[in-house]
Amino acid sequence: MKNIFKNFFRFVMELLFPSNLKCIFCGKDVPNPEFCCCNECLDKLKFNLDNNCVVCGDLLVGDEKVCENCKSYHKYFNRAVSPLFYDTLTRKVVLKFKDGDGRYLAPHIAKFMFNKLQEAEIDFDIIIPIPLSAKSLERRKFNQADLLAQELSRLSGKPVKNDVLIKVKETKHQKELGFYDRQKNLAGAFKINDKASILNKNILLVDDVMTTCATANECSKVLKKFANNIFVLTFARNTGNKLYKK
Repeated sequence: MKNIFKNFFRFVMELLFPSNLKCIFCGKDVPNPEFCCCNECLDKLKFNLDNNCVVCGDLLVGDEKVCENCKSYHKYFNRAVSPLFYDTLTRKVVLKFKDGDGRYLAPHIAKFMFNKLQEAEIDFDIIIPIPLSAKSLERRKFNQADLLAQELSRLSGKPVKNDVLIKVKETKHQKELGFYDRQKNLAGAFKINDKASILNKNILLVDDVMTTCATANECSKVLKKFANNIFVLTFARNTGNKLYKK
């Protein structure tokens, strides 16, 4: 009986504090499992702190509080935040995550996002993942934004509504397009499936990476017709400054 108890205790401790955790950025052993990030990578990560636009979270130059893009183009969301900037380290994790073998990364990525959410003191009622089209979902087999939303729901206690916002139009890959073409590409791509569930609610819109805000803004435009406030949370912010010019 004593040995059974010891084995069970070891099993539970291994679940809570795994001994074989690896850094999600470089693969080295992790002494502190909270973020699955080694100290070396933690020092290299570019955290999105004070030098960012208060609306879209893009990198700022100088003493401005709002970037030129947000001054020139209306944003339908109230605020967008990301814990990290998109660089070599974060890109590696995001690409692995979107691969079918990388779904195990969702809880670790979500921890970074949840910490940023708490730091930003954002108050919300519902979590909505940015949707994929039916064809894209069939091809990929899963929606990475939905996986992150589910983990954030577990951490925050707020419900996920993944059937409210739907993508009704297959679009070109955004990374192949410039700023203006991204807006045109997404026009009319999203629809609301359940208006009553978001009426006057504060919504947290979730995705993995934000670049020009085109996808988040088009989703927010549709949601804003019925919802109250809309906040966007992504894992990483890829500066879109170079894409804004014609």
